[in-house]
Amino acid sequence: RVPLDGAFPLAPSLDSVGPLTRTVADAILTDAIMAGEAPVLPEALSLKGLRIALPKGYLLADMEPDVAKHFEATVALLEKAGAVIADLEVDDLIQRLREATRVGSIAGIEASHVHASTWLGDPDANVDLRVKRPLAVRVKVPMETYRGIMETRAALVREMDERLSGFDMFATPATQIVAPTIASVSNDEAEYDRVEGLLLRDTQVGNQFDLCSITVPMPGMSLPTGFMLTARGGTDKRLLAAALSVEKLLS
Repeated sequence: RVPLDGAFPLAPSLDSVGPLTRTVADAILTDAIMAGEAPVLPEALSLKGLRIALPKGYLLADMEPDVAKHFEATVALLEKAGAVIADLEVDDLIQRLREATRVGSIAGIEASHVHASTWLGDPDANVDLRVKRPLAVRVKVPMETYRGIMETRAALVREMDERLSGFDMFATPATQIVAPTIASVSNDEAEYDRVEGLLLRDTQVGNQFDLCSITVPMPGMSLPTGFMLTARGGTDKRLLAAALSVEKLLS
């Protein structure tokens, strides 16, 4: 929906543009403008009868206690408002994509080729080694292997879409943890990798499986974390209309 003209690529197969705004209404208007559509606010979608899935397992694991507490409280509020909460199983699809990309992530492989002709081959390039080192490895992945990964992804995208067909959306935290300090990870590679994985875990699933997501702040947190709603690809407008009601409930 939103063109990528003027956006510098990271991974062309995964890249998308979305707004960061203070309110859901602002996100809806900004999204419409970026898509070349009339900026009109829709009627908020009623929470009563809204089918919200909880992907038990990987996407809800490893939450910090305070994040888990507020996530569960938010789900309880939605259920009290009439939403229908049900379990969803997607761990198998996520695991199959992880196995397919064991040689290198799609983002890493594609980004390595974006930068291959510029700084990636320059040993003196002033680029963080945490970025440079993995891309220097990913650029060596054979194109035949990459094509196989993309074929697997396409099949899994179709399976995920079918898996979600019985729900309006599913809910996860945007991140399992609150924002860490730079000092806590800057000199500890193992901790850096752990934290990075938790910060990217749930948001990247929507990206990898061609889904759409929106996150709204969970109330009561000392440091902010988001309550993320994710829906089937192409259902952006319905998701945004539902988010208007979720935001009102949590405000």
